[in-house]
Amino acid sequence: MQKFSYHTHTVFSDGHNNVKEMIERAERLGWEEMGISDHLIVHKNIPQSRSFPRWQSSAGNHVYKTDFAKAADEFCRHAEEIGKIARGRNIKVRVGAEVDYFTYDGWTDEFACFRRKTELDYYISGNHFLQPSDGEILDIKDLPLLSGEERNRALKNHFDSICRAIESKIFSFIAHIDYIRKSPFCPDDAFQTEKMRVIEYLKKYQTATELSTKGLRKRGDFYPADRLAGEIIKNNIPLVISDDAHRISELGFAFDEAENYLQAHQCRNRWSFEK
Repeated sequence: MQKFSYHTHTVFSDGHNNVKEMIERAERLGWEEMGISDHLIVHKNIPQSRSFPRWQSSAGNHVYKTDFAKAADEFCRHAEEIGKIARGRNIKVRVGAEVDYFTYDGWTDEFACFRRKTELDYYISGNHFLQPSDGEILDIKDLPLLSGEERNRALKNHFDSICRAIESKIFSFIAHIDYIRKSPFCPDDAFQTEKMRVIEYLKKYQTATELSTKGLRKRGDFYPADRLAGEIIKNNIPLVISDDAHRISELGFAFDEAENYLQAHQCRNRWSFEK
């Protein structure tokens, strides 16, 4: 069974446990390695978003940033803290970030500056928001604010931004590629053309993706859904099991079930940093 996770969160972003607690739990699980990948959400127009009033009042509002400079300073301190806590332990701890990939002019250059300054070990891309246009960010929960045509465009833009993240070749793997199905406006059988394009990009750029047990916790099935997971395996796209853990009790959640699923579907291309 896989004994590591590279997709985890602490109180630095929206997790419920601190770095020390997460590392100690991973040690108790007998893991030799883990990655901490707190959220990196930077969009210049966050205050103008139709979702901003709700974000402003949420407990996790500190994760939303309008510029990379402040985020870089905070991540440098975060990485230093992780390094100090991990020093001398019997577990290798990598420092990463889960990045929402935005597409407005200048974002990729600013993200490149962030990477040079912070020198984190790795990045994963997990898109949690919609972009009705290049200049706007919208929470998935706020899809009802959009008209039918605007909603459809925002959903298509969502899958396009995932493809652009894959094409960038920056990310070690892509997280929860059908996260959007948590919205009633994008059920499993919707936007199949766009979802298959994501699969094509993963194959073309040989970029790994995850089988996330967070779906089991939240919905009763994996992210991605069975149909997409089958296409990923059929196309020999590298897969890694993730828990998307936001608390210590979620580390390694249902990894045995995920292993059984991958074995039953004859998945042979498994991704890790050691490969």
